[in-house]
Amino acid sequence: MNESLSEYSYAHFTDLDLVYSYIHLETHDDEHKNKNANTKHEYIKDLLQFMTFASFILTTEEAKGNSVLRLLEKRHIRQYQDWLKNGSFSYGKKGYAVATRAKKITIVKGFLNWLFTIEFIEYPLHAIFKKVTINSDELPDRSLSYNEVMELLTFYKDHPINHAILLMLATTGLRVAEIAKAKWSDLYLDTSINGGSYFLKVKAKGNKDRHAFILPILLESLQIMRKRRGLNDQLNSEDDTYIFVTNKNKPYDYNYLSNYVVKIIQNTKFKWLVEKQGNVSPHWFRHHFVHHLVVDLGADLTVVQKTVGHESRVTTEKYVDKYLSNKQNAGLLLQDINYRVS
Repeated sequence: MNESLSEYSYAHFTDLDLVYSYIHLETHDDEHKNKNANTKHEYIKDLLQFMTFASFILTTEEAKGNSVLRLLEKRHIRQYQDWLKNGSFSYGKKGYAVATRAKKITIVKGFLNWLFTIEFIEYPLHAIFKKVTINSDELPDRSLSYNEVMELLTFYKDHPINHAILLMLATTGLRVAEIAKAKWSDLYLDTSINGGSYFLKVKAKGNKDRHAFILPILLESLQIMRKRRGLNDQLNSEDDTYIFVTNKNKPYDYNYLSNYVVKIIQNTKFKWLVEKQGNVSPHWFRHHFVHHLVVDLGADLTVVQKTVGHESRVTTEKYVDKYLSNKQNAGLLLQDINYRVS
């Protein structure tokens, strides 16, 4: 519909049309700052889940032939938020973790706010959600110690593919999506740093350029892996092949690569894996990277924040707060021998 007519332009859109329109809505005049493909995928997943839930709680007669979104009321929003927190799922888990709930609610709130703005719904349902606060002690423990990382690397030292993937994750702090998209031409030598240092240029969140330092041992591992795949192993700014490829020399889908990492870690059957909260995924190595630099090596938190590409210092702090609190505990100054009774 044309906006010059009395009816607004979205009047005859279906619910799915609205989801599609919202996800592809361009909010920045700089196209690089709009949602990328991975973000759109997450939005689709969470919005369709919300709509499926809404369809389920509405009666068949209510939903028949009507827009589910038009029928939503305040009570439905409360039910949805309660379901996210306390719902029973097929795998026996009760509710989502607080960080996951916060993410889903943020996406749905944005969608409902947009529906209200375009006058598709009459009530600001986005305002009904209760605030979800994420405290550091509520975040899942995704810590990998230096020794645990070294055990994994040692286990796969004779497997060029797995070793290169794990070493890349552990020593760069890159997201798995950034690694999956990285090309051989993105590797370069900066002669102005320490007499010559290697870096990898990647597209980070928000389509921002990020430059990850590449240790010599990592470059060696990547070159061995490339030889195994039958690819060029010498730096070449014109070689646009992907760094990590399948045995058919096709680039990894980042979800596939993420699941692959989970699988090869599980295959080690290390005893300490049983004590972890959930499967060890690529994101755990990002936590390890921050933890090792800040807690073990004493790197400045702000410098690490910029290195890993966190928009907010608070995000980086959440990775290490608990461990820094223990390391900086004044009680460590006490001497055991001073309290022993002879």
